[in-house]
Amino acid sequence: MDYVAAAALLIFVLTLVLMIKRPRGIKIGYAAGIGALASLLVGTVSLGQAAESFLDIWDAALAFIGIVAFSVILDAMGFFKWAALKVVRAARGSGLRLYIYISLLTAAVSILFANDSAVLILTPIVLEIISQLKIDGKGRLAYLFAAGLIADTAAMPLITSNPINILSADFFGYTFIDHLIIMAPIAVATIMSSLAIVYLMFRKKIPQSYDTTAVDILAWSSPIKPQMLKVCIATLVAIDVGYVAASMARIPVSVVICSVAVFLLAFYMASLNGEIIRGERKGLKGLARDINWDIVIFMLASFIVVEGLANAGITEVLSSALLQASSLPSVLSVFVPSIIVTIGASFMNNWPMTILGLVSIDGIAATVALSGETFTTLVFSNIIGNNLGPHFFPLGSLAILMWLEIMKRKGVNISLISYLKVGAVLSIVEVLVASAVLWVEIAVLGLTLTV
Repeated sequence: MDYVAAAALLIFVLTLVLMIKRPRGIKIGYAAGIGALASLLVGTVSLGQAAESFLDIWDAALAFIGIVAFSVILDAMGFFKWAALKVVRAARGSGLRLYIYISLLTAAVSILFANDSAVLILTPIVLEIISQLKIDGKGRLAYLFAAGLIADTAAMPLITSNPINILSADFFGYTFIDHLIIMAPIAVATIMSSLAIVYLMFRKKIPQSYDTTAVDILAWSSPIKPQMLKVCIATLVAIDVGYVAASMARIPVSVVICSVAVFLLAFYMASLNGEIIRGERKGLKGLARDINWDIVIFMLASFIVVEGLANAGITEVLSSALLQASSLPSVLSVFVPSIIVTIGASFMNNWPMTILGLVSIDGIAATVALSGETFTTLVFSNIIGNNLGPHFFPLGSLAILMWLEIMKRKGVNISLISYLKVGAVLSIVEVLVASAVLWVEIAVLGLTLTV
């Protein structure tokens, strides 16, 4: 192993250690930033390559900022609290219905606003709901896992549901519609299977009923105004139409997201009427503080660190493993590549693993004449492994790390063993289900991307 390879591997390992240990409470973005700076100083990555890295991820990073900003503004308007209260009332006192409805609400928010936004916004709301309804003990874990793991599971059907989806689409040049056609059925299958598995694990703990009178006294600090609700719904419709139109016109998806976020921000600020002064709603600074800028730093820094691994030839090992796995018979040709990615994503985080997967697949395509079926298998196995595999182990997903941190701040501690009993089982089953559906789509229905 030469100097560059050894240095790149050492920097990568040390960066992972910083991300896991987070000494003195260092943020995960800063931990990755230290690794990126070391890569530049040591010479495993050049400044030119770092600039190219930015060009590779700018759409995903800007889209992430736009999605989170959009979500934060909707939350400030009271939209998510309104939706959650509707769900609680619709359950009509049934603990089982409440679990199903919270799971579906979480999935919907994750699909439309990305998994990170779903976790950041809905976890505190779900905690408040179960507290007000006096659901405690292990019973509340079913609802909390629904708010965390199912949010992470659901971030697949739209390119915008997860920044790694945007990065993959930009990297290989396929469209919003291409992604939707292949990933929507997979998302439905995995959401339903996840909902069933979490229920089976907690079925004896979910209360049969709850006091419906408590629903009427759920007091939200920022009830949504009818005019705001209409604008929220209208912008949701507009942004979905915009996704399709932008995809057909080959316009970066971040342009649509940020445009809608700016419009909604302007409407929100114009409608305040002194409510900031009275402390009833957040101002511009309050909204900005709610955006997780740390993750944006993490995105760019991780890309630079992984670029060092690519320069060192480390990705050749992954390329070889993925190529051999994709040649296995039947559904194994999808399941094994997905599991390889799952293992990597679980223990190094899905963002750097996504980048490694993309670079490795690109390397395979550059050296081997891939069929449309094999290329599609590799691209979407990478997405499956990095969307579903990360919640095998908490480090794998930023959304899960944030979910655990939010609950800890609220006094709910989930041990690593308790988490693994649910997360590890759920992750493997989800990857199995997703791989089976993808194999049917490619091998039976003939759905493929253009190489």
